[in-house]
Amino acid sequence: MKRDPVWLSGKLKTVVPQWCLGVGALGLAGCALLFKIDPHHFSFSYLTAYMYFLSITLGSLFFVIIQHLVRAGWSVAIRRIPETLAMNVGWMALLFIPIVIAMPELYHWTHADALAHDHLLQWKAPYLNVPFFLLRAGFFFVVWVGLAWLFYSRSVKQDTSHDGAITLRLQGLAAVAILLFGLTQTFASFDWLMSVTPHWYSTMFGVCFFAGSVLSALSLTVLILLTLRRARLLYQWLRIDHLHDLSKLIYGFNVFWAYVTFSQYFLYWYANIPEESMWFMAHFKGSWQWVGVFITLGHFFIPFVVFMSKHMRRNLKVQVVMMLWFLFMHAVEMVWLVMPNASPAGFHLGIGDVVAFVGIGGVYMGLFWRRLAKHSLVPVGDPRLPESMHYHT
Repeated sequence: MKRDPVWLSGKLKTVVPQWCLGVGALGLAGCALLFKIDPHHFSFSYLTAYMYFLSITLGSLFFVIIQHLVRAGWSVAIRRIPETLAMNVGWMALLFIPIVIAMPELYHWTHADALAHDHLLQWKAPYLNVPFFLLRAGFFFVVWVGLAWLFYSRSVKQDTSHDGAITLRLQGLAAVAILLFGLTQTFASFDWLMSVTPHWYSTMFGVCFFAGSVLSALSLTVLILLTLRRARLLYQWLRIDHLHDLSKLIYGFNVFWAYVTFSQYFLYWYANIPEESMWFMAHFKGSWQWVGVFITLGHFFIPFVVFMSKHMRRNLKVQVVMMLWFLFMHAVEMVWLVMPNASPAGFHLGIGDVVAFVGIGGVYMGLFWRRLAKHSLVPVGDPRLPESMHYHT
């Protein structure tokens, strides 16, 4: 049975995107000014904010791919939100240009004098060199934009065609897509975050970044769904069971994040090899150690206790608070990963850190709401939609 599309309306369609884009544009203008004033520190501030919103985008793309891969029916009614978030990856490619410009400030290995006197950098030079770095970055974005467009465009096309064969084709393509996604996200985290400290290496870093990406993407998805539900735009489609299961996924990924991040730390602590532990020593220096403690408590222990109860996960007010908390803690984690390189003596929150988040975040959310208004809020052509509508846990 064909179902009518559900469209975005009211302030969410008009006022909110305009305000977000306006604030974001002012923020990006401030970014350009702050880069001229203090290029070194602000480059790291921009990288922190950029990787935060890129992680949300990639986490959303993963959620879309995995739902098709496992042929999930429960998530069809809520899938349009992560599909639209994933489509922001094209704009993230454009926002990557300042990072290219700031490479000499961000990446020590780009300096010829450093390379000439550092044997380890010379050994890594076949991989860590500017042309190959840019080539890889281009490849990553081609893959991500291609995957996001593939799943999004077929999904919105199905809204009008109601062609069930599209679902079958996307299920088949998801097997290849998940492999491409896993490889590209892992190496992107190596290139753009790990290589800030080129002497350090970790085979688990990509998994840690992946866990945080999915966690933050699901948290933002829940907040957007609750916003739409409050506006009575998804009231007949969105069940409390959907939100409950999303909360269970978030809870599970938070435990997974804690497991892989602790495992990475524990292996280096146990081996106690200087060239392996030097990264953690720098990130536990000065007040950064207290930021690390705050992440341990706030990112894992507090949510672990609060979200353990089924009744808490089904309480919408608690969900709002916890989703905001997860997004905040992911931001704190990104600051802890990047900013010790700019402020080695300890934590320092400057205007540049705030402006970078406001600039990129404003543009990011403005483009999201604008794209969301172009198509139905629900994939009404997906043959598994009735299963999602009657889903019960």
